[in-house]
Amino acid sequence: MFYQRSTQRQTYVEHLTVHSASSYGRPQINNGNKILLPASALQQLIFIKQNGPMIFKITSTLSQKFTYVGVLEFVAEEGSCIIPDWLFENMNFFENCWVIISLEQSLPLGKLIKIQPHETAFIDLPDPRAILENQLRNYICLTQGETITITFNKNKYMIDIVSVTPQTEKLAVCINEADVEIDFLQPLDYTEAPPQKLIKNNSTLGVEQEQQQQQQQQQSVFTGKGIRLDGKTGVAQPRKQSEDVKIVAEPYNPKKNKLVNGIRQTEEVQLFKGTSTKVGAQRKQL
Repeated sequence: MFYQRSTQRQTYVEHLTVHSASSYGRPQINNGNKILLPASALQQLIFIKQNGPMIFKITSTLSQKFTYVGVLEFVAEEGSCIIPDWLFENMNFFENCWVIISLEQSLPLGKLIKIQPHETAFIDLPDPRAILENQLRNYICLTQGETITITFNKNKYMIDIVSVTPQTEKLAVCINEADVEIDFLQPLDYTEAPPQKLIKNNSTLGVEQEQQQQQQQQQSVFTGKGIRLDGKTGVAQPRKQSEDVKIVAEPYNPKKNKLVNGIRQTEEVQLFKGTSTKVGAQRKQL
């Protein structure tokens, strides 16, 4: 099988062999969905009027599976194209297999994208939304149903593109210079924590039981045998509840404890007897 060049000037369609970025020695294109095309593709594209960024549709010749990508450079060998490793795996490609590359001129601008991370480790990052928005700058478009790979701090996180809005038959949107809202769904490995059971602390329970026993001992009445002074034995009878002394603590009332007529004097109290001197007057006998 050989690749063929399109003779039409209003579009671009080519059959090319596909290679992964790692096998071609270009791992830097793995951070995004931009591919490398041959220089001959540029010679055809310059005659085609294009509004906005160049977007291409990659279709597998084996399964008719497709996705949409952008282009980074036109430096690939003639008759071949280089794509990111994650895309190579998602499309189930193998080295030197044939694909169809066609120019796409009418992808709508995205408004809403629903994503689902594979791991909760991604949403546990300091600011996963900011990280994702920064990584998506390397993407020209997103296709519903594909799985992209985000690299942060040398760790890779797989994220499913669950749905895109607006919905069209192409199931893809352009996100280049678009105001897109991102909706996070629960990660695939997310599990709800089981409800916590209330378990009494053994030490606390033991203290409560001990306090209850002490209160019962204090309230219990002596019912044993006693020895009388005359030598006879008898059984002590428990007192009736009415015979128990009831102590009621009342608040102090100064009116009830007021001394009538001031200080009370007894016979033992002796008043002061003596003389006093008044300034400017004669001495007065008390």
